[in-house]
Amino acid sequence: MGDGAAEQRFEHIYRAHSRAVYAYFLRRTDPGSAQDGTAETFLVAWRRLAAVPEGEATLFWLYATARRVLANSQRATRRFARLVGRVAGLGAPDPPRPDTIVLRREADQEVLDALSLLRPAEQELLRLAVWEEVPRDRLAEMYGCTPHAVSERISRATGRLARHLPAAGHTHGGAAPPSRRGEDAK
Repeated sequence: MGDGAAEQRFEHIYRAHSRAVYAYFLRRTDPGSAQDGTAETFLVAWRRLAAVPEGEATLFWLYATARRVLANSQRATRRFARLVGRVAGLGAPDPPRPDTIVLRREADQEVLDALSLLRPAEQELLRLAVWEEVPRDRLAEMYGCTPHAVSERISRATGRLARHLPAAGHTHGGAAPPSRRGEDAK
């Protein structure tokens, strides 16, 4: 389908079904979120225009897409609410002692130096897994593989990181590579 034909088809789909899709969202959320959800649904439709069926099946395809958009939005809202709750429950940290600040900064710099010796893809994976605490199943979605494959990649990257620590000036013995807090075997 040529670009002109694709644009015409998309415009026809939008004109024919945008109100119905907006109403779908409006029955389930506030007006601002309904607008955002409608826009996201039609963005998916544009990107996957070849997969959008013809005729009356078009609206049902859009509803299915809208359902997934809404579910993703609701999951994001719940995650954000949980994060706000966790952060609110932390309270104010104790002020660090000067000796702790110096030691922590030195150790952090050693890890950063060792991390910089890894391939950029490994650096990003470790940052996402450890620092950003992205769950393995989400990383698997992001990387297009299984959670087990992600765990294997993280294991290899942390092994390389551990081998690079001495070159980065790490002199403390027996340091284990970083792992996610509270997650031993995922």
